[in-house]
Amino acid sequence: MTVSKSLIILFAVSAVSMAQTKVFAPVQHLSFDAPESWALKYFTSMTLLSGLEPPETFGEERHTGSITAGFEIDWLPSLSGARATVGFSGHKQEDLNKAPIFARPSIRVGLPWKLSVIATGPAPIDVFGVTPSLFALGIERPVIERPQWRLNWRVYGQLGSVSAAFTCPKKVLGFAPGSPGNPTGCVAESNDTATLRYAGTELQFAHRLPWIPRLTPHVSAGYNLINSAFQVNAPLTNRLDRTYLWTRGETYHGTAGVSYLLTKRLALTVDAFYTPLSIRRAAGTPRVNDGLFNVRALVSYDLR
Repeated sequence: MTVSKSLIILFAVSAVSMAQTKVFAPVQHLSFDAPESWALKYFTSMTLLSGLEPPETFGEERHTGSITAGFEIDWLPSLSGARATVGFSGHKQEDLNKAPIFARPSIRVGLPWKLSVIATGPAPIDVFGVTPSLFALGIERPVIERPQWRLNWRVYGQLGSVSAAFTCPKKVLGFAPGSPGNPTGCVAESNDTATLRYAGTELQFAHRLPWIPRLTPHVSAGYNLINSAFQVNAPLTNRLDRTYLWTRGETYHGTAGVSYLLTKRLALTVDAFYTPLSIRRAAGTPRVNDGLFNVRALVSYDLR
């Protein structure tokens, strides 16, 4: 009888606790230059399937069934406190410096009519406190081919998201809720999700150096449509914050780099990437450019 009464009391307390937990779940459409939008397009741009063109033999047609395996590593620049202050329309610093690199394997397969398809995505495992679930696909072909230079065209897109404790990281839980170290009142780690979707197109120009035949400099320019969102999932002292933010807009980017044939099948490609990104850090302030610059590398191997 005592056990039954204890269970009843436990269930009653749990029910009251659940009833008192308020869920705050507004949906907000952000302008593309809002601080939160800037963070979304910054990290979406980090994952663009752009540049990194492995060397190919000029003057020879791509054969159907060719397979090139690759592994890409991108440098993720660390954001200063001021640049990471994007929450609540630019009033709260978020924990955005999770990982120093972005890495993903890729596969290129030759198709008929000189087409190639590229598929890539990071492993869906927790690394640096971030769990990615991303998949990007691209199709490319040469537009013009000459003995010493080539112009390629590529279209690409990405679906998926990354999950991490961006709004309530572990480091703020050591501070009292409402204090300067924990201003929003986090009581546990959040499980936020950033959706990083895009579609884009790119032109790539490569020129072989006759005096260094293994080295191929290249440049590219691209246009992107970004459609990204951020789902907050933060347990706070007085509510569960489930705010949903979304934005969409256009960006442009450029890359410049070189590819070098280490062996007949193995190659190294290194690119510098830049995209201008507009942001209005506070209402009434002018829009400024706070772009992304990083360096990317690809090791590729021709399997057949």
